[in-house]
Amino acid sequence: MISFCAVGDVMLGDHPVCYGHGVRSAIDKVGIDQFLAGVRSVLKGADIVTGNLEAGLSTVELRPGQLVSEEMRGRPEYAAGLARAGFNVMTVANNHALHHGEEAFRDTCELLRKSGIAPVGVAQDVDKSNVWRFEKNGVKVAVLGYSVRPEKYRPGIRAYAYGNEAALLEQVRELAVDNTTVVVSIHWGEEYLHTPSPSQVDLGHRLVDAGARIVVGHHPHVLQGVERYKTGWIAYSLGNFAFDHWERSGRETFILKCHITEAGVSDLSCVPVFIGKDLRPVIAEGTSAKRIDETIKELSGQINAFAGRDAEYQQLADRAYLKYRLDSYRYFLTNLWRYRPSIIRQSLSRAAERRRSSNG
Repeated sequence: MISFCAVGDVMLGDHPVCYGHGVRSAIDKVGIDQFLAGVRSVLKGADIVTGNLEAGLSTVELRPGQLVSEEMRGRPEYAAGLARAGFNVMTVANNHALHHGEEAFRDTCELLRKSGIAPVGVAQDVDKSNVWRFEKNGVKVAVLGYSVRPEKYRPGIRAYAYGNEAALLEQVRELAVDNTTVVVSIHWGEEYLHTPSPSQVDLGHRLVDAGARIVVGHHPHVLQGVERYKTGWIAYSLGNFAFDHWERSGRETFILKCHITEAGVSDLSCVPVFIGKDLRPVIAEGTSAKRIDETIKELSGQINAFAGRDAEYQQLADRAYLKYRLDSYRYFLTNLWRYRPSIIRQSLSRAAERRRSSNG
């Protein structure tokens, strides 16, 4: 059998609201190996370990001191650190893939390859994803990455696979032959909502109907439920894995763990993980583990809560995003002492520009 582990969003830079005290700053204090030491015991022993890399690792076009250039950007040496922690395949298809441009994206993919990690989600013809294949003792697995979130940084550049659901479903059908287990790592859904949208559930089911056996979701930054649907498993959102989110809901996550055999997926479990105040992910224990386990169980019973209520769900998503924006401003102001004066000026200038744009 093949052992498989998946985690959620891996953002190894500093979020713009946490610049100077975010994930990259935390890694700089202890090193990437120590930063990931709290989860290595679970990840290191698995045959396949995957996550969603939601930050570039390239220095291409880096402009030191400029927030827009430094935010959401890890360091090149982090790629090797991910490999040492056990990762061997990472999804790069997400809405931050082109945050720092196409050249930085390509360079990040090459850094991963040189470290022994396969990047999936790189666009192929007709917007299909490149595929990573793994075989052990006759058991075959194909992993692909995909995003259905709008591209907001470099519209028109098709560097990664996104948007074309028909092409994705066709690719799954093409791969699901000769008893190959297809894993789809997909960037989807709305941020900060614990319940998947009706369209998420529909696409998840169609992916399984097309032949996928494991669907791993990310982007909402919070946990969503896990569903057994026909012959497949759908984890709608694993939440954050490495992320500098200030609220507890964004710091509760899990490692999806299972075995893959010729007969299918078995022994699926959710290993609770908590992101501490030092921003390091660690295997949760005691009351923290119990809380995360209970949350996953509760959310798994609410997956279809908004079936047929798309408009209501969208209103809820809009309110959740507005709350996040207000919370981020509040966090910035209450933590003003943490930022350099130049970062404060740049942040305030960006906020003013955003307000002018929203007002037309």
